[in-house]
This record gives sequence, C-alpha cells and structure tokens, in this order.
Amino acid sequence: LWFGLPGAPLTLLAHIQFELGNVAAQQGDLERAISYYRQSFATAARIGGDEAAEQLALAYNNLAYHLHLLGDPSAVEYARQGLALTEQKGLLGMQPFLYSTLGEIALSAGELEEAEQYFNQGLALAERFSVQERIAGLNANLGRLAAARGQKNRAIYRLSIALAQADSLGVHHLAAQIRIWLAPLLPPEERHQRLVEARAFAQSSGRKRLLQEIERLEK
Repeated sequence: LWFGLPGAPLTLLAHIQFELGNVAAQQGDLERAISYYRQSFATAARIGGDEAAEQLALAYNNLAYHLHLLGDPSAVEYARQGLALTEQKGLLGMQPFLYSTLGEIALSAGELEEAEQYFNQGLALAERFSVQERIAGLNANLGRLAAARGQKNRAIYRLSIALAQADSLGVHHLAAQIRIWLAPLLPPEERHQRLVEARAFAQSSGRKRLLQEIERLEK
C-alpha cells in the first residue's frame, strides 16, 4: 500500500492505521482492529513530542477499549496510560473518551461506584468541551450503570436521552448500540421495534458484532 512506503509522512501513516482499525472494529474483526491500533500507536510513538500526542492518546484509548471487548486484562493499563498522557499534555478534550473506557471496564468488573465516578468525570468534560458524541455515549453508559443497579426507570430515562442525542447527531453505530442496550428494559412491542431498528442498520453496514448482540438478545 502506498502509505506504507518510506516516504509517507509518519503523521499521515499513524492516522490511516488508526482509521483502518476503526473500519475493522466496525466490521466486528476486533483482533485485526487491535493490530492496526498497535501499529498506529507505534507510529505515533516514533514521531514523539506534542505533534503526535493526540494521535497517541486516541491509540491508547482504542487499544484499551477493544482489548476490553476481548476480555484482555491489559486494557485498563492502556486506558490509564492514555489518561496520564492527556493530563501531562493538557489534552482535556480527549479525556472524555478515556474516562468512558475506564468506566466501561469498571462497570464490567462490577465496580459500580468507580464506574460512576469515571462516567461523571467524562460527561462533565464532554459537556465543557462540547464533545457531542461522547455526551451521548456517556449518558448511555450512565443508563447502563443504572440498569446494573436495578434502577430500571432511571436506566430507560438515561438511555432514551442518549438515543435521542445519538440520532440527532447521525452517529448511527452508537445509536444502534444504544437501541440494543435499551431493548431488554422495554415492554415486548417496544423491545422488538428497537431491535428491528438496530438490525436494519447493522445489516446495511455490515456491523457483525452488533448483529451478534441482537441475535443473543432475541434468543
């Protein structure tokens, strides 16, 4: 590929490797995605300095998030290192992503107080810096947290707000994922409708992981 040639600028190469990771992740190929994120991380690390700090933080976050999805315990360390980098470099606008990932790791481990702290810190920063996609994502995560605590009405409220935000932004993958999280909390007719909507997007865009989640819920 042309961007692998020695003359390709490293900043561009790191960005393309990262985007290839995103494409693989959307297609449900998490191992290939992680491989691309590792490449992007290594390339950004070679550049060094402030120039590559944001790309490095993104690579830390996406590595952490997708390793977490695979159940790899190294995920939390990547997220913590990414957060430390953003603190060192003053990249406050990047922190909502890392707080979100750290919160999801804590939530899956049953550390609900810790998850809440991370989600609230992330949401406050996302609102401060107007990171609209993360505002929707963190509201959704707070809804999932409420569901884990058995607070059904609060969970439906938070997830419904997040869904409206994601739909209005046109963030289709996140919107489909929120529909999947929301569906089990709803009466049968509404549950079915939310899954139909999520399936339509997942099928049309080849999101295999979303389809797997939908099939698991339908069983």
